[in-house]
Amino acid sequence: MSLIDKRSVFQILGNLMKKPSLLDEEKYKFTTEDFHSDGESSFYTIIYAAINNLYKQGIEELDLMMIDSFLSSYDVQYKIFNDNDGLEYLQNAIDQSHFRNFDYSYNRLKKFSLLRMYKNNGFDISELYDENIIVPRESEKMMAEFDELTIDKMIEHYDKKLVEIANQFSSNQETKTIHASDKAKELLAKFKKAPDYGISMIGKIQNTIFRGAKLKSLGLRSAPSNLGKTRIALGEATDMAIDEIYDLKKEEWVSNNNGENVLFISTEIEGDALQSTILAYISGVPEKKIKDGATNEDEDERLAKAIEILERSNYWIEYIPDFDTQLIENKIKQHIIENQAQYIYFDYLHISMSILEEIANSSKGMKLREDMVLFMFMNRLDQMRKRYNVYIQTATQVNGDWKHTENADSTVLRGSKAIADKATKGIIALTPTAKDLESIEPILRNGFYPEPNVVYHIYKNRETEYKDCKLWLYIDYDTMRQQELFLTKNNYELINIEPTEIKTEPKQTKYSF
Repeated sequence: MSLIDKRSVFQILGNLMKKPSLLDEEKYKFTTEDFHSDGESSFYTIIYAAINNLYKQGIEELDLMMIDSFLSSYDVQYKIFNDNDGLEYLQNAIDQSHFRNFDYSYNRLKKFSLLRMYKNNGFDISELYDENIIVPRESEKMMAEFDELTIDKMIEHYDKKLVEIANQFSSNQETKTIHASDKAKELLAKFKKAPDYGISMIGKIQNTIFRGAKLKSLGLRSAPSNLGKTRIALGEATDMAIDEIYDLKKEEWVSNNNGENVLFISTEIEGDALQSTILAYISGVPEKKIKDGATNEDEDERLAKAIEILERSNYWIEYIPDFDTQLIENKIKQHIIENQAQYIYFDYLHISMSILEEIANSSKGMKLREDMVLFMFMNRLDQMRKRYNVYIQTATQVNGDWKHTENADSTVLRGSKAIADKATKGIIALTPTAKDLESIEPILRNGFYPEPNVVYHIYKNRETEYKDCKLWLYIDYDTMRQQELFLTKNNYELINIEPTEIKTEPKQTKYSF
C-alpha cells in the first residue's frame, strides 16, 4: 500500500488547474512534501511545483500549454512529466475534479503527508496505517478507521507517546499527576486516625494557625535589621531539637515532646557564637549572665543539664558565610543522609559573592537584578522542601516601607514581593508601634497581658483560614523564650483562637535519592 492517496492528489491538482487562487486561501497550506513520496509520486510534485510557480508569477488562469511550456525548460522534470503522460493526466484531472470534493481531498492529502512526516522521522505508523496489509478485508477495515481520524487526532496519538517517553526519563521531579479521587478514602481514614498536623512549633497558638511545623512546607519570616531574625529562628530550632526544657514558672525540668532532627544553617554568625543563645533557651539562664560568667550555683547546674540535653539531641549547625544555591542544597542533602535532618532553618536569605557568580555563570551574560536573584534562590528552597520532604524556615530583610504601613504584607519585602510566592506561610515580624500599643490597650488591660515587643503580621498561610491577622508576642531576648499573647485581625479586633497542643511519637525516616 502506498503512502500517498492518488485520488486525492488527482482531485487537488485538477481543482488547482481550474482555480489556482486556492493556493492563497488561508485554510489551505500546501507544500511540495504533500505531493511527494517514492517512485512515481515525484510526478505529482513536478505538476504541483509548476502550478505554484506559474501562479506566483501572476498567472491566474492556467491551461495545459502553460504547464508544458514551463516544464520544458527543465530537462529532468520535463522527461518525468512526459513519461507519465502528463498532459493527458492533467486533462483528465481538470475534467473529473469538482470543487465540492476539494476539502475532503485536501484533508486526505494532508493526512498522508503527516504520516510520511512521522515515518521519515522514525515513528512507527502501523498503528494508524499499516502499509504491509494485503488482505482485502483487513485493508478495508484499516482504511475505514483511518478515514475517521482527523489530523488533530493523529497528532494527539503521537504526542501522547512522546509524553509517555518523556515521563519515563524526565529529571523534573516536581510533576505528579493523579486523578482527583485517587486514594481519597485512605486520606479520610488517615485524618480520622491522626489529624493533619506537623510537629509542635514553639507556641500553641502558632500550632493552630499553621497546623504545626509540617514537612514539605516553606516558611518565610521577614523583619527589619536588629529585630533578631537569626536569634528568633535559633530559639525555634532549639525548641524542636530538644526533649527537655527548664520551666521557669514551675522551677523544674519538664518534657518538651520528642527531640527532632534539626539543621540550622547560619550565614553570618559562627556556630560557637550561637551556643550561648541555645544554652540560655534550654536552661532559662539569661544569656548575658552566661557570657559574663556571672551565673550562680543553681544556674550552673541548669547549664550542665542543658549541655546533657544537647549532647543527646540530633541538632546540627552549619556556618556558611559565602554560599550559592548548589552548596546549600549539597549541605542539606548531606545532613539528610548522615543525620536524618527533617527540620531545616536557613537563617537569612541574602546575596553572597558565590551566589552572584553562580547566577552569572548560569544566566549566559544576562544581568539579573537583586530581586530576581533572591527569587531564584527562594525557588530553589521550594524545590528542596518538596524533593526531600523537609520543613524549611528562612528569613529576609524588609524594605523601608514597613515604617509607613499598619498591616505589613509581601509589599514590604526587600527586593520583590514575588519572593513570597513560593512560601507556604509568610510573616512580617515588627516591633509594635505606638499606634499598635494604643489600639490594643483595651485587650492588654482586660487580659492582664505583658506589653508585647514583637508582632507577627501573618499575610500568607496555606494551611488554615488564619491570615491577614496579627499575632502579638513577648520575647525575652536574653533567653529567646517566646510568650504568645493573643491574635487579632488587622483592625485590632480580638480573634478567639483555641491553642493546640501537639504530641508526636518518635519516628525514623529513611531517604532515598
